[in-house]
Amino acid sequence: MIYNKIVFITLVLLSFILTGCSFNRYNEPKDVDLIPVSQKAAKNLLSNSKKALPKDSLIVISSFVNVDELKMTSSFGRIVSSQIASAFFNSGYRIKAIELPTELFVQSNSGFLQLSPEAKSALKSHGASALVVGVFAPGRRTAYVNIKMVDIDTQEVISSTDFSVPMGADAKVLLQSRKTDSRMSE
Repeated sequence: MIYNKIVFITLVLLSFILTGCSFNRYNEPKDVDLIPVSQKAAKNLLSNSKKALPKDSLIVISSFVNVDELKMTSSFGRIVSSQIASAFFNSGYRIKAIELPTELFVQSNSGFLQLSPEAKSALKSHGASALVVGVFAPGRRTAYVNIKMVDIDTQEVISSTDFSVPMGADAKVLLQSRKTDSRMSE
């Protein structure tokens, strides 16, 4: 009789332990496919734009950076910006990608970032119509992304969109920060 109680208690404790372990494993966020998320973000930017951008316009897209450290990007920031660039290209726009967006900006007297005169001149000399910039913020269970499309002439935001991504195993690896490089690529 005592043996049966010990076996019963042992089995109950074992089931709680195993349930707890499996509960934690299944409670972790699952990764999502970033491609459709990025494509939807690009579609939102284009459809919500306050300025009509004719097809074949040149759009400059910068690597997205960590909101807390604007000189840091990650594989996540680079792949999402590249996927946005692909979606713009597939929608009929010409694309130029740049790696380090913070070199394009200077801080104004009021504390806001604005295009440096050199950057504005360079973008205009290339015939760019808009600049797409983005920031991401990794959280404990979710990464948040904000993307803005900026008119080159007025420096005003003409479109903006947000999305979030669960912090699954792939997202955690992609979000590990790395210093950006200031080289431009085509």
